[in-house]
Amino acid sequence: ALIVLKELQLSLVVDSEESGPLEIGSGTPRHRLVLDPVDGSDNWARGLPLSALSCAVLPIDAPLHPDWVEAALVGPLEQDVPLIALKNSGAWRDRERLQTSGVRDVAGAMISVELNHHSPSPGLHRLMSAARGVRCYGCASRAISLVAESASDAHVDLRGRLTAESYLAAARLLIEAGGCVVGLDGKPVAAPESLTDRVRLIAASNRELCDEIVKVLANDQY
Repeated sequence: ALIVLKELQLSLVVDSEESGPLEIGSGTPRHRLVLDPVDGSDNWARGLPLSALSCAVLPIDAPLHPDWVEAALVGPLEQDVPLIALKNSGAWRDRERLQTSGVRDVAGAMISVELNHHSPSPGLHRLMSAARGVRCYGCASRAISLVAESASDAHVDLRGRLTAESYLAAARLLIEAGGCVVGLDGKPVAAPESLTDRVRLIAASNRELCDEIVKVLANDQY
């Protein structure tokens, strides 16, 4: 990815948790590209088809928040066609516009839950028991993108281990496809200060489903 950006001679800052900020091109950068070159690296190492390149473009001084992402790309590593989104212009796979599902209640929802290094809380037990189906993917960008594609209906990560480079691009895809991304209190997801800060989030196909998930998880302590 860095080789391609250098060849394009773009002036921007490429920022990744692994490498830190790297200035590309000449002139004063106006944009920041938050990059996760292999989200789901453990999956990729084992040959599991659940990993992706994740790129989110924001104004250089903007908060690390999906609302500020101007362009996003999630490229599943086992597929040839990436998912892309432009702010206020929709999310797409090639010429197919992405649209979330119409599922609005937990009982009818297929939900992915991140359980790596995490023991489920009582609220999460309630949620998994109430849902139509539960999956665990080990790759935030793919899990959230699947909600944008209507293949699933929500993704929940309560661990406090998730970093912005793994979810920013996919969150923009989901918002453009009609979904929402919130914190555990149902308010807008927090904007971390840096790529090493950790967050918890709920990503769902619509606001109604988000609100119901928040209610099911209520009273858990984090």
